[in-house]
Amino acid sequence: MKKIVSALLIIVCGLLPGSMVHGSQETERMANSYDINGYSIAYYENNKIVFENYGAGINEKSVFELASNGKVISAYIALQLVDEGKLNLEDKIAPFLDDSLLTDDERIYDITLKQLLCHTAGFSASFELGIDKKIYSNPGDEFRYSGVGYIYLQNVIENVSGMTIEQAANCYVFEPLGMKNSTFKHTKTVTPYMRLSSVVIYIFTVFIIVLIVFLLIAFVMGKITKFRFFSFRSSLPVCFIIAGIVNTLFLLFVVSKVVVIFWLCFAFMGLFLLLVRKNIKVFYAGIPIVIIFVFMIGFTVPVSIPVTNDIVAKTPNCAYTLKSTSEDMAMFCQELMKQYHNRDGAVKDMFSAAVNIDTVHSWGMGIAIASENQGETYWHSGINPGFQSLFVLYPLQDKYVIILTNSDNGLEFSKEVAKDFLEIEGHWDIKR
Repeated sequence: MKKIVSALLIIVCGLLPGSMVHGSQETERMANSYDINGYSIAYYENNKIVFENYGAGINEKSVFELASNGKVISAYIALQLVDEGKLNLEDKIAPFLDDSLLTDDERIYDITLKQLLCHTAGFSASFELGIDKKIYSNPGDEFRYSGVGYIYLQNVIENVSGMTIEQAANCYVFEPLGMKNSTFKHTKTVTPYMRLSSVVIYIFTVFIIVLIVFLLIAFVMGKITKFRFFSFRSSLPVCFIIAGIVNTLFLLFVVSKVVVIFWLCFAFMGLFLLLVRKNIKVFYAGIPIVIIFVFMIGFTVPVSIPVTNDIVAKTPNCAYTLKSTSEDMAMFCQELMKQYHNRDGAVKDMFSAAVNIDTVHSWGMGIAIASENQGETYWHSGINPGFQSLFVLYPLQDKYVIILTNSDNGLEFSKEVAKDFLEIEGHWDIKR
């Protein structure tokens, strides 16, 4: 009931009249300097929430990808399970894991829930091409920001609660706090914008590698058979098609936002090969010339281009599939601020450093801590292709700010907005 009342208060406060805490013209000027196509910002101070939005059709109810910010929500869920007595921070996680996540490395049996939450379990940072189950450092020895670790955390949450991560989020976070537009599942978001250079790298890197590998195989087979059954010219279209299929599958699995752009480039190159097939020299040089031209354009023209939402739905994953709004995240941040001040229950451990990263940054149970001269701030960021976001809590001044962007340049912009609003020289970034 208290959480529902808190959510209602947030909505009411957001409707109270008040001047903008940060001039929209200044923010737009800053956004233009960072090539930001759209943003939704929530500023909280003096018991009021003020939203500032920019971009076609964007408002505080617009859904963005929040990526790694989902880790904070999953940490909050885990700590709620601790409060219910279903988990303990010092519990070893192995008994709660699916057999598929266990490995022959005996250190898997030493990892605790606390180590997952504060990124000291020893897992790798990334998992795009499959879950990397290798343990790179002894559990508890050092900080290693890890998406893989939070996949393990999700498995613990699901097996302990008997719910999927989406159901658990609805039960412990979204429904109690009134976050009606938040989900870990596939849903439509605002249009993402990616740097042209990033798009080029995504659409061509695997394609080039696969094409070269298959051309080498065709060349070797031609040599072995003395080119009786294989010729470089006849093999090129076949290798081209195979590379296109492999690259399409790769993009669908990793970043399907750019699949359509790859198909357009692929179709253009195929048409070019068809038209010049009678000119042997141009035929052989066609693909590398086109690819070099596209790379030159991609890395010399500093623009962002709109891409699609993910074409293939990704399985709900607390490490990177969170979608939400600035309005919903304001409700969640308000809850975190309340838990900070109450200092009651397991959630309070979010705000105590469990591991030091450097002279400024440390990590609590699921959230980053920055110790500045002006006081401690608590923050987390999220980065997905075409989306970057940041939220920063500043309890000492009873302020917080949430910045959601649909841009690959959004994090640097978000840090500048946070510095300006909080009037603090924060860094809010770590080496990953």
